Amino acid sequence: MTLEINNLKRDLAVQYPGLYIERRKNNAHSIDGVIYINDKWLRLKLYLPHFPELRDFELHLQHHLEYKSYNSTNFQIQTNWQLTDLLSNLAQLLPETVVFDACPTAQQKTNIYTEILELHKPQQYRLQLNESCSRIRFCSFAEHEAHYLELELPTLRLIEHSLPHCIQLADILASSSRTLTDILHLYLKLLEDLRPFYESFASIDELCDVLQPYPITTKHNTRVFPLKERVYLKLTIADPFASYASMAVQIIGPTEEVAQLRHVLSDGLGNWDIELDMHKNLLNIFDLCYFPMPADFEQPKDDDEQQRCNICFVYRLDSGEVPIVSCDNPRCVLKCHAACLKEWFDTLIDGKTFLEVSFGLCPFCKAKLSTSFAALLNN
Repeated sequence: MTLEINNLKRDLAVQYPGLYIERRKNNAHSIDGVIYINDKWLRLKLYLPHFPELRDFELHLQHHLEYKSYNSTNFQIQTNWQLTDLLSNLAQLLPETVVFDACPTAQQKTNIYTEILELHKPQQYRLQLNESCSRIRFCSFAEHEAHYLELELPTLRLIEHSLPHCIQLADILASSSRTLTDILHLYLKLLEDLRPFYESFASIDELCDVLQPYPITTKHNTRVFPLKERVYLKLTIADPFASYASMAVQIIGPTEEVAQLRHVLSDGLGNWDIELDMHKNLLNIFDLCYFPMPADFEQPKDDDEQQRCNICFVYRLDSGEVPIVSCDNPRCVLKCHAACLKEWFDTLIDGKTFLEVSFGLCPFCKAKLSTSFAALLNN
């Protein structure tokens, strides 16, 4: 029976991609969505108390803004019918046809929703419609699992997407796409064009202790991770379509150490090997076998007092920032958030601010400090 039910659900997904089936109590199932039958769009809610049998079913069909209700006694159905048989014969069984009305004109209705049916390809991606059929979402792409694209219907206005923040996708779509098919094909092409961009970060995400951003998503084009004790690298790809050409590496840490490492970085960039990925090139530049790896996974950093900010006693702020600011004094153990350091300076009588950078004394050793770290982290 389980195999039969699974096959029925699979057939339903293939034949009627606008419908969604959900299990209820006591093996009852409900079906919700839209179907295209005999040149008509039908918006329905179907309740099957004895699924997969059709016995005692309840059917609700939308007409304008209201639902009209029917039950199994209103229809003459054959005893051997299955769910797909009922759906395919609804247009003939109903005393009147309820037309799904979501677009301004009948021609637009036929075009956009017929196009949706043609784009239903469950082997390549998942297609979802919201309850009012005013939004469509493509997600779970076969080769790009984490990506998604959401549009408004029938205007095809971009609502949400998973490409990097720095890509102006709305402008790209507005200038080159006319139909839903055009938009989807362009989006798939962009995903392929961005494959080198995501591959550039793949090894770093896997083999480095990435501190920011958190959590990492497909929208981020920066990574901050430790180079050594109290020193961090910030890797930025300004143009995801030209990863190596737009790559920038910044070093964050105590002033003297940063000055020395900048010379090392400058010399190493001249020997960049395009046959190697970014992770291996950076290891070669700094003459390392590996970058510091994440600490003990069994103990979250939030629970490790040594990892917490020395000012607010929290590890990660709501903004995602972690305490990586340290003092220039090599004997000082200060570690804090840039935001917390700025707040500390604001409480000092002799604290100063110039061009949005705050200056003051270290709360531990009283050495001179600034919040210039914040500019590097946030830009």
